[in-house]
Amino acid sequence: MLGSITRISQRYLLAGPLASLYFYFRDRALVAPAARVQVSPHIRFGDNCVVKPYAVIKTHTGNITFGRDCAVSCFNHLTAADQDITLGNGVRLGPGVVITANGRRFRDRSRPIADQGYNDRGVAIGDDVLIGANAVILDGCTIGNGVVVGAGSVVTSDIPDYAIVAGVPARPIGARQ
Repeated sequence: MLGSITRISQRYLLAGPLASLYFYFRDRALVAPAARVQVSPHIRFGDNCVVKPYAVIKTHTGNITFGRDCAVSCFNHLTAADQDITLGNGVRLGPGVVITANGRRFRDRSRPIADQGYNDRGVAIGDDVLIGANAVILDGCTIGNGVVVGAGSVVTSDIPDYAIVAGVPARPIGARQ
């Protein structure tokens, strides 16, 4: 019960200008007051990170960690349940990107989906990565260093360093030189 009350206050009561001040003084990150970033010790920003308006970043017990010089655009949604989301240095997220480090179990037809629990695996993103607008990064994916993910792509599996991927599901279409 106390954990639920704490999480609700972190997500909703301390949102906006108070969250902006909290992350600026704790991490030196610039979080727009219109962003919804949960005030939590499980969310950490590296130096010079920016979170633009209307982004949502929340977690349960998993950590969401940003390296230095990351940019989170408008309407991004990053959510972790019990596993981690880790972003390296210099990661850029285009508008509307969704990164989710949780997935529901659903195979057992004899039980409601809501009662089947989760199988969280986490997400890891390397350094110097560009993720295009409206891309979706699903639970369990590792994205290597220097990767470019095309706009509207859905990443469902690991991506090697310096690959350029696009499509649904995302497939390699080239490599950075």
